[in-house]
Amino acid sequence: MSLLNSTPKIQLNELTNSFGTFTIDLYQQCVQHSVNENVFLSPLSILSALALLSQATEGNTFNEMINSLHLNENKTAVANQINAYNTLIQNGAGQSTLSIANQIYVKQGYSLNPHFKEVAEKQFSSGVESINFENGSEAAQIINHFVEEKTHDKINNLVTPESIDSSSAVVLVNAIYFKGNWKNRFDKEQTKKRDFYISETETVSVDFMQITSNFKFRRSDELDADVLELKYADSKFSFLIVLPRQRTGLSVVESKLKNYDIAKVTNGYPYGFEVIMPKFKIEYEVNLNEILKNLGMSEMFDAHKANLSGLLETPEKLFVSDVVHKAFIEITEEGSEAAAATIVGITLISYPPQPVQPLKFIVDHPFMYYIWDTETKTALFAGRITNFK
Repeated sequence: MSLLNSTPKIQLNELTNSFGTFTIDLYQQCVQHSVNENVFLSPLSILSALALLSQATEGNTFNEMINSLHLNENKTAVANQINAYNTLIQNGAGQSTLSIANQIYVKQGYSLNPHFKEVAEKQFSSGVESINFENGSEAAQIINHFVEEKTHDKINNLVTPESIDSSSAVVLVNAIYFKGNWKNRFDKEQTKKRDFYISETETVSVDFMQITSNFKFRRSDELDADVLELKYADSKFSFLIVLPRQRTGLSVVESKLKNYDIAKVTNGYPYGFEVIMPKFKIEYEVNLNEILKNLGMSEMFDAHKANLSGLLETPEKLFVSDVVHKAFIEITEEGSEAAAATIVGITLISYPPQPVQPLKFIVDHPFMYYIWDTETKTALFAGRITNFK
């Protein structure tokens, strides 16, 4: 029996709708935080870590988290949804590689609340490890080794020794890794230097890949952008490019996302295109404290108000000191490789007959992109390219 049949579809729909809204909220906040900069993040990693943390919160702290994450107020339902979703997307990976790992580090001498520990292990597939936070260097090394191993050495030094001290009680870590080869690979011999517009007139010269094949395409008048889907080989995942029609139109497109169902852009029509797009490699790191506060999760950071009473077995007063996210992506002729880690201390358009010569889809100015799960219509990763420094 498939997971979609064994798990009430309405529950998964509830989670994926919540996930879509949170993805847009989070992306817009990160864009405001990183004005005119490249952005890359994994909404899945961040949501997973925060959803796990929410299982240990009570009172207004819990209410703020579930409202900001757009999750069900029933903790058991959320845990079941997360478990079903993670299983579903990993089963759909096919020839792509997708791994998701959670780990909870607990200060020596302390124990997790038994109920929280059971939920973390069974529903979030989380490991639990006792650790000596008194030795910041050693603790950081242990945590960083876990992240490096789970992300195939793409995310390094997520934690610094200075960020850990004797007051640290619990560290929640989520690590996600993806690697997929294109269904239609680019020919390396066709890769050439071209101009990428970082403003209306200013350009930088970068390597552009080139391929001619059939790709799903959608023209979105609502976003004033064109969307192209590049499939990964034998996988339910794809790479979506959201290309503004204007060279300087990215901010306009991003501003329209708030009330837009991004899943609509995947309802494209197969069409012949000569696709010309840049190769790129991006590393992005962001402290999410202020961003999460702006999304409505402020109380968990307040030492006087935070209610994390379901986290430990003993009644120590706890609060969240930092939520840090780090992500990596590389796009090449073969495909995509992406990783991330989070730590918590449209209507179908009819087209005319296809011409003999394919149309051109040239990604030569700032754009958005997603690594997308076509079954659940959710973004495993999301980002934008504004420049090549």
